[in-house]
Amino acid sequence: MFTAQCANTLMRRRHFGIANTIYATEKGVGSVRSEDELRDMLKEASALRDSWLQVLTDKAYKDNSEMVEAIRNYNALRGVIKTLHWALRHPLAVSPLH
Repeated sequence: MFTAQCANTLMRRRHFGIANTIYATEKGVGSVRSEDELRDMLKEASALRDSWLQVLTDKAYKDNSEMVEAIRNYNALRGVIKTLHWALRHPLAVSPLH
């Protein structure tokens, strides 16, 4: 049964952070990744971003669609990296929404 107490608990838990990670782990809710997994993802995303940057700096494009694909993937990976820095609570990381 959904009660006012349940609603208050949900309202308090809507922001992510250490307390919510502990809560989710205890309740078995969602997928919680370890910091090591996040760091591995960050390394992989950085390597992919750098490879797309190399494609962008290479001036020999067959057509515009290849350049558009490289720009789209490079920018997407910049967002992924920004989000992973934020999730790892790096000191200079800002919200990935800004």
